[in-house]
Amino acid sequence: IFAMVKYTIEDVNYLVALQRRNPESYVIPWHMEGGAWDVIWRLADEPGAYYIKIDDDVTYIADGAIPEMIREKKRGRFLFVSANVVNHGILSAVHQEIAALPHLSKPPLPQGRDMMEQKLGPWEWKAEVMNDPRFRIEHTFYSDCVWRRWDCAALVHEALLWRLENQSSCVFDFGIFDFHAHGYETMNDGIGRSIDWNDNFFAFKHEDFDDIDWAGVANDDEREMSTLHPKRRQEHAVALGRAVIAHWTFSVQEKGLLANTTLLERYRARAEVIMEDNANRFYGGKWQPRGHTWER
Repeated sequence: IFAMVKYTIEDVNYLVALQRRNPESYVIPWHMEGGAWDVIWRLADEPGAYYIKIDDDVTYIADGAIPEMIREKKRGRFLFVSANVVNHGILSAVHQEIAALPHLSKPPLPQGRDMMEQKLGPWEWKAEVMNDPRFRIEHTFYSDCVWRRWDCAALVHEALLWRLENQSSCVFDFGIFDFHAHGYETMNDGIGRSIDWNDNFFAFKHEDFDDIDWAGVANDDEREMSTLHPKRRQEHAVALGRAVIAHWTFSVQEKGLLANTTLLERYRARAEVIMEDNANRFYGGKWQPRGHTWER
């Protein structure tokens, strides 16, 4: 289900092309009404169904991540089951704490390249443990490093890609991390907003929303999902370590990531391999449309 809130004509044309390629499984809900965030969540309306909410800027999904999340959700232990999200307000600190982030540093700026738009290639390995004090990730959802700084976001993405290249991405697996082990609303931004985790990619069931505050969802869906709804139910949300995914960017990071890194190009190169395999196995060699933002 492609739930649309903010979009352009080009976005719609791309989704239509994708849906025509997969008419029995891809759904574009043209019947959405209103403009608040609750209209998205109300689409999860099939009783007994399990859903995965996937942000539109996810750039990597590990093999098996989605079925692993659904298996854990079906065990019934937790209200929500999040993926193990790289570039996440809470989990980035966890990744550093379990030594999944090596000491990587920016490569030298090529001769003649403008400092204002570096477009640097892969960061260089320095050591197994990050020793640069500028890259100490605070364990809070509105941290300077990672949330506010593009270079900290670049570090966690570079670490994932470095681990994938070296076949050591298993170090990101922390088992299960309980976002509510210490209670609810344990962090705030200093101006009245508190969330316990970023809901970039998580599994839920239709019935999980039976008693949700839809006005709260319309006002601030992330706060309602991550904090207030679990608190009212006295249930916990967790992240599943083996379900590794990459979340591209928070808004304050995006300009810096686009101007100073080649991360998207390298994620796209990985996607090309999967696209070719899918085309050959399921679509008679015909590749899926890339979309109007592919070369952005």
